[in-house]
Amino acid sequence: MPVVDLTVDRNLLCPSFDGYKLSFDAVPVLRQDCSRQPLKLEPHHNQYSLLHVEAFAKHNGLHADPWLRTNSYYVNVGREIVMCSYDTQSGRPREQSVVYTLDSGTQEVGDYNYSLHFISEKYCILCDGMSTFHLLDTGDRARAPTWQLITKTLVNPSNDQRGYVLYDARLDVVQERKRISLLAGQVARRESRSSRNDGSVSTVYFMDLTWSHWEQATTGEWIYKICEKLETTGSIFYAAFEPKAESLIICSNREIQTKAQREAVGKADSGQEDSEDTRPQLHNAEADAAAATAAPYTWTQTAEDVLLRFPLPNNATRNDFDIQSKADHIEVKCLEKLMLLQGELFARVDHDLTTWTVERDELHLTLVKQNAESWTRLLAREETVAEADGEDNGLPERPLPIPNLEDPIEECDFPLESTNEDIKMVRFNLPTGGITHTIFLGPTPPLFSTSLRPGYPAAFATRQGVDASMWLQMYQPSKPDEWRVRHEGNLHAFAYVQASKEQRKFIDCCPDLDYAVICETHRHVFVYKSRYDSAGGLRKRNGPQVTIGKQSLITLDDNAGEVLGMTTATNVITILTQNGLMYLQV
Repeated sequence: MPVVDLTVDRNLLCPSFDGYKLSFDAVPVLRQDCSRQPLKLEPHHNQYSLLHVEAFAKHNGLHADPWLRTNSYYVNVGREIVMCSYDTQSGRPREQSVVYTLDSGTQEVGDYNYSLHFISEKYCILCDGMSTFHLLDTGDRARAPTWQLITKTLVNPSNDQRGYVLYDARLDVVQERKRISLLAGQVARRESRSSRNDGSVSTVYFMDLTWSHWEQATTGEWIYKICEKLETTGSIFYAAFEPKAESLIICSNREIQTKAQREAVGKADSGQEDSEDTRPQLHNAEADAAAATAAPYTWTQTAEDVLLRFPLPNNATRNDFDIQSKADHIEVKCLEKLMLLQGELFARVDHDLTTWTVERDELHLTLVKQNAESWTRLLAREETVAEADGEDNGLPERPLPIPNLEDPIEECDFPLESTNEDIKMVRFNLPTGGITHTIFLGPTPPLFSTSLRPGYPAAFATRQGVDASMWLQMYQPSKPDEWRVRHEGNLHAFAYVQASKEQRKFIDCCPDLDYAVICETHRHVFVYKSRYDSAGGLRKRNGPQVTIGKQSLITLDDNAGEVLGMTTATNVITILTQNGLMYLQV
């Protein structure tokens, strides 16, 4: 399975950037009252899992129009979709208008909030948070017309389950027919046997993802079809279709799999548990070989060295390992028979500085690089165990390369919960029914995702040192089996800044990356302009001229209430609160 590297475009970096300076310039804030309060639904008392909390707490109640960024929409307590717009010519907000009134059933306690997704200049998808998709004809949204319902359908017609969140929607033309791809998620639960082997049963919550599409027939009728069902027990940090919607890009801290794959793994695990006491025990070298085959090694790196971790075979000590390290070759053998690693290294190392120690149940082998650089893989040629044996014997692949996980970070960068799980972004291909590409992100999930261009998949931001790098999917119609991401832009020092804002609720940036914004749950909004030079010609001693960005702190009114949503556009930030709309002229 190919591993996709996040290759940074050094032309987008600013080595002379020296942080942000707090500006005392006033930021104009225009307030607009709402005729009816925005709708905000709360979870039921039995929706207590982390997945439930994320589905409610991370919901952005203000939906931006990618084709008209100054137009935003929200749903009020009367189940009306309200348009709020900012006039860039006059610098004032326009009067709010109701564009559509929902006629769906009354929401119950525990249903999710409404989700809107604009897929073209005239189409919009609405998920009512219960069980239904609505396809709406919006007309010319620049003139604020009344929307019309084209069709609607149940997310999953085979059952009456409630509570769906719309993650992504996309319009494509396939064989001269319009096709709208949809991805909705629902927090589901199932009973699972406890790992303590005491016969007890535990409840497992997981995100049940439904991949479906509408296709317009020659008669004009829209035909609905479910394409695939995916699930994961982890959080969903990013989900977006690639162009043509033959593949889905998902980022999570747990494995993404189909229901059939999960059931197959469960049966295999159950069979292993049932036969555990009846299997003949392996001894000595056979047991060690089996253990090494299951997990040969893992590795991490810094700019200066590489650390390899090998599970310690039964009763093995440091003296049982035979390690041969050369400048461009490594060989690790245990008990004279068991070969753990052998091959040509990706780059040269200083073999005189190679060290190894035994810590707990692992052998730690440290290689010192001759040149300070990032390795995209450990060996010059990565091969599977099956390839090494010359046949397809079904054995697992050797470890895939992972990014630099040991960059210096601040205390506030550590995850809230102690976990050894790594964040992965995978590409699930529908025709093959499996994962074709993987991006390893380490322990830090994407900082945020946003739409930079209308009609394109959402971009996502990752931490690269202290910077936040923006990445956009690259699709090549002539090479559908290839997939990569491109470094679209850089928010200087923003990853370092946002990590310290522990009360942050929404993070976004302007489509042209002119500024980034962090909005807290109540009152405080932080705006960062990295292209603003307020250094006044200062230079570092014996160094280049310093570039300093501008930080603005905006404090909202006390009676504004909780922040429910936020959108960004050129020179204006729109914030939806419990008691009104705020337009920040930046």
